[in-house]
Order: sequence, then structure tokens, then C-alpha cells
Amino acid sequence: MLLPSTVLPGDLILVGNEPACSFNGYQANSGGGTCYFTGTFTGTVIGSSSHSPYTPEALGPGAKLYASGTLDSATNVTTGLLITGTTTDTPFGYIDPSGPGVTSGATNTQTNIKIGD
Repeated sequence: MLLPSTVLPGDLILVGNEPACSFNGYQANSGGGTCYFTGTFTGTVIGSSSHSPYTPEALGPGAKLYASGTLDSATNVTTGLLITGTTTDTPFGYIDPSGPGVTSGATNTQTNIKIGD
């Protein structure tokens, strides 16, 4: 699949509206790369329910997640994701039931995020 050249292995991205995790990042020889669309991946989640105004909220194991970022219109891939509990953003899986969750207003860089079925 086509990917922006900024995508690195392990990056959490949106392909269209589908949550994904880049397996090998952008590969210059193909202009794209491989992504996972199901599984549990480690990523950064911010404990909030709104961007503007910023509203802190605790997000426990099983909490639904949503993402926003920068859309690359040539590939229809969104990168640089901000993953929170903001329901007006694009759905992005949920916090794995095994945790850890995110305390209200905090940033957890080691959140287990489950995407797909």
C-alpha cells in the first residue's frame, strides 16, 4: 500500500478511516509499505475527552479511542496521530483490556491499543 515517506516502522496511522500500525515503514523501492489492521500495539494516548476546550478524562482498560492527525491526500493516510477519548475524531480501537489505562489529563506513551476485531 502507498504510504507517505515519513511513516516509520511501528507508527500508528489511519489508512482512510481504518486504524493501522506500520510494519516496516515507508519503503522507497515500492513507495509504500506493509501495515497491520488487527492486533494490539503500543502507542501514546492522552487522557482527554476534547481538544478544544481541552477536557481531561481518565481512560481505563476497554475505553474507546479516537484519533486525529495530518492527512496526506496523495496516499489517503493520516499520520502524527493524537489519540484520545475525543468522540468527534476518527474511531481508533480501544485500550486493551489488559491495560494500562491513562489517568485524567496524563499522557501514557506505553498504552496497549487494540485495533481491528
